[in-house]
Amino acid sequence: MKNFLKVLAGFVVLLIIAGVLLISRVNTESNKTAIADAVLAATGYELIIGGDLFLSLFPDFGLSLADVRLKNPAYPVELASTSSAVLSVDLASMLSDQIQVREISTEDFHANYYIDEEGNSIWSIAADSGAASAPDSDLPSASSSASSSSPDGQETGDVTGLSVERLRIANASIDIQDLSQGARYQIDNLTLDSRDTNIDGRPFSIDLQFDYENNGMSAAVPLAIRSEVVADINAGKLQLNDLQFSVTPMLVSGDVTINGFNFSPSYEGSISAAPFDVLVLLESLGMREGQQDLNFGVDTDKLLSFDMRFNGTDEQANIPAFNIEFAGANIESDAQIRLASDLAPLNVSYTVSAGALDLSPFFPESSGDEEPAPAAAPDSSETSPQLNEAAQYQPETELPVDLINSMTLLGEISIESITASGMQFEDVNIFTNVEDGLLDIEVTPISLLDGGLRSTVRLNTRSSTPELQISLTADNLNLVDLAPYLSRFNTLTGFLQLESTYTASGNTVESMLDTVSGNTAFSVSENSVDIGVIKQVFTAIAALSPTGEAIQQWPDVMRFGDMSGYVLLEQGLESKQDVKLRMDNFDITGSGQIDLEAQSFAYDMLFTVLGAPHPQTIPVNELYHNVSWPVDCSAAFAEEVNRYCRPDFTQVREIFTQIGSNALRNELQETITDQVPDELQDAARGLLRSILN
Repeated sequence: MKNFLKVLAGFVVLLIIAGVLLISRVNTESNKTAIADAVLAATGYELIIGGDLFLSLFPDFGLSLADVRLKNPAYPVELASTSSAVLSVDLASMLSDQIQVREISTEDFHANYYIDEEGNSIWSIAADSGAASAPDSDLPSASSSASSSSPDGQETGDVTGLSVERLRIANASIDIQDLSQGARYQIDNLTLDSRDTNIDGRPFSIDLQFDYENNGMSAAVPLAIRSEVVADINAGKLQLNDLQFSVTPMLVSGDVTINGFNFSPSYEGSISAAPFDVLVLLESLGMREGQQDLNFGVDTDKLLSFDMRFNGTDEQANIPAFNIEFAGANIESDAQIRLASDLAPLNVSYTVSAGALDLSPFFPESSGDEEPAPAAAPDSSETSPQLNEAAQYQPETELPVDLINSMTLLGEISIESITASGMQFEDVNIFTNVEDGLLDIEVTPISLLDGGLRSTVRLNTRSSTPELQISLTADNLNLVDLAPYLSRFNTLTGFLQLESTYTASGNTVESMLDTVSGNTAFSVSENSVDIGVIKQVFTAIAALSPTGEAIQQWPDVMRFGDMSGYVLLEQGLESKQDVKLRMDNFDITGSGQIDLEAQSFAYDMLFTVLGAPHPQTIPVNELYHNVSWPVDCSAAFAEEVNRYCRPDFTQVREIFTQIGSNALRNELQETITDQVPDELQDAARGLLRSILN
């Protein structure tokens, strides 16, 4: 018996030694190469195992890899990498119809999704790659296998059950860069945790968190998604119950169900968001600079909440109800979307209706007398190099040309009224239409400032360079009501009529602004004008006059029977502009330009007091009728109005000299005519010319 036990003990020790030797041989370069070859043959990608490979057989089958990298042989950039990957499977379940995975986990996983200027992805596999099936292969293709198991494409065989007790991804990141679209996105600190993940219809939880950042954002945005999931792969059904999506301070919750995704998918669901502060959300998304709010508590006027129901198939999507509570009003909308097919392009229709929207809380309160404070210069010592680089690189905003050319759209927006800082727009109706590469927007007459405002916009994307046409008409806008919002209008009252027509071309918003051309014609009826600037200019001019003028006797405020003018613009907002203003017998003409970046303007103007037959509303000596006085109008927008314009004294002196010479010449001419005999007048005039010239 002792001998038998010794033999048995020796046999067990031998098995242990053999097992250790077997396992130790797993971590060899030949086995790593074999695994890499298998992955290359199956997918076309290169798998590089730079670290150790560990295999365990009992009690569960386990595989652990360290320093794993995945590459496309056609590109030098890595597709993905991870410092460690662990797979653990219940060995007994591999012999049954229910495969039970104990754990799938990765640490420091990183993936790259890169698309070059031509639209080629680094994940694309060439047709002649190792993943392609050999011509003489006896194995059936995936498509033939699928066809044989699902005749007529209506039935599929049951998929072997699969469950994962623990699915964990820690500290993952994804870099997405699309050079063809000029887009770049970054996902960092991604963690995924799920328990009892399965495809058999049993509910399980999923928790996903990550930081999102795109080019232009100064800081990453933390996002989180949580849900109870029911996935039944054999029934073709997926349910997301108690779905929660959060980004500070917004929390969206809802339920989504997808049916028939094996052959004829359809979906339906609903989502809603409790009231949240819109400005705080914009700050979280990097769309608004953070500002310290001196008001404690929650400002209910800035809260927004919504709920939406939706459904659809692989051919169309419907939003029967999308309701928003915002700015003191309920906004109701619906939409129908029919996806593009071989016979028809993408088709979208929508309607939006709203009550009285009060947007005043979103605009700073300011009186018309307040002057804008000069912007403080940024402190370079407090600005990080990354922010400086982001500020310097601002990609141009592309127009959605491809989208407009590939869709039809019909929509209507109807709003009872919009109030912003006390200014009220009533009966706002906007109609949009997209068809055959033409985008048309029509704004029907809006009640504003006791008058009306209407506009049309057309964007033609049929040609290689899109063309934009904009027209704007204002009827009888009361400038008295406008003065509290634009302090510069407190010198003028009356009713404004305005006609504007502008065109532009380009593929980006910036190129459109650089090519804007057109004109604005205007008139002001029942007007009264504070002519303080005009008096100031002519007082300075009169100081150089040898005879003097009683400019100060002019009234400070005048009424004009005719007050009209125009502005001509060519090749961009900051290009040279021609301006003209006529107020009875007073004429202003000139040209110049504005500097939007410096918030300033510079114009060379001519101030002229016209003679008869124009009404002599502004009285001056007839000697100065029809004389154009050069005036320099250049200043910052924020400066006082009385500092906007000043005469060009050098040219004014020359004009006075010329006027004096002309006056003397005319007086002597009259004297010669009246007192010199006829036979001597020609000689006298010649002598006069030689003296004066």
